[in-house]
Amino acid sequence: MPITITQQLERPPAFAELQSLAGQHHVQIIGNALAGDFCHPNPEQPTVTGHYAFEPNGDLRGDFTGHVMGRLAGRFALTAGNAEIIITEKPLLLPEAILKSALSAALLDFCAKFAVAEQERLSKT
Repeated sequence: MPITITQQLERPPAFAELQSLAGQHHVQIIGNALAGDFCHPNPEQPTVTGHYAFEPNGDLRGDFTGHVMGRLAGRFALTAGNAEIIITEKPLLLPEAILKSALSAALLDFCAKFAVAEQERLSKT
């Protein structure tokens, strides 16, 4: 059964913002402002890999596969008003409560970065 984690997101990140954040976390993006792939920490021995695509309205959707105590897989959607991660496969030995807690905290932190960026952008206009 899928596990869904959702947080409020003022707006999805632009590609340039995503590139900047990825660089801060040693995530490599192989693609452009329309679609591409990503991996962490490198393509030769990735811990996490995935695909992303920006929709015409700026929404960002994708999927990922990781190897943390076993296989972890899912998809994500970043839209105006909502950020969502859906875990479709998790390691057997990783308790669901721990996974939900860790992902909720990380998603909350991620969404907060774009709320601050949006407030700074609005204050300059």
